[in-house]
Amino acid sequence: MSCSYKEKIALWDWYDANILTSTNDEIKNLTQNVNFIVLSAIEQTKGRGRRGNKWHGDKGNLYFSYSIEIIATEISQIVCLIGLCLAKTILSYSENNQVQIKWPNDVFVNGKKISGILLENIKNNLWAVGIGVNIISHPKLDNANYQATSLKENNIITNREEFLKNYLNVFKQYYQVYKQDGFNKIKQEWIELAINYQKEISIKTEKEIKTGIFLNLDDNGYLILKTNKGEEKIIAGDLFI
Repeated sequence: MSCSYKEKIALWDWYDANILTSTNDEIKNLTQNVNFIVLSAIEQTKGRGRRGNKWHGDKGNLYFSYSIEIIATEISQIVCLIGLCLAKTILSYSENNQVQIKWPNDVFVNGKKISGILLENIKNNLWAVGIGVNIISHPKLDNANYQATSLKENNIITNREEFLKNYLNVFKQYYQVYKQDGFNKIKQEWIELAINYQKEISIKTEKEIKTGIFLNLDDNGYLILKTNKGEEKIIAGDLFI
């Protein structure tokens, strides 16, 4: 891997590369001696999303991973926190656009997907948070029940480096709130931006598709679904919109 040290952003030492297979894969090499690293790439050849989905890597868009320590009981809360911080970063550029979060952390702008997020364990409690953001262009999504978009398409003009710095500073701010005051404030702000909150939704889990009312988010970050059988906690799944 060929990358160069750039500067310190918030809590992280930032390294940038011209081309990588996957920032989530390559950050593991950088975190052998130092825990707080962010690694970005101008071009990514084998980016991936959840469930092994390919993440397209057009030049000019943002691809990065940063490391963070997460204990097992906090993972679902941190997943929500990441999505919230990404949405808040976009809103800092323009409050005229509709920015929403599809549970647990997909961010949409004006009804179309803008980003992809993937958490993977590095070692013990150290995790890689991989994020791709469509800054200037977006792929055509096959077999998806939604479309993709870019910031540029929504008249939000920035570049990959500027957006990266802004996101990490927003994340640091909200992460400190989370550590000091717990998940409740994060949860309330997340709910304000949630797609289809308190409306009927369908969620595909590993075993089946469940339909009901998106009743709430619990204190762990799990989705509470109200069905004709009662209330049920959904820990993981794909929400259809």
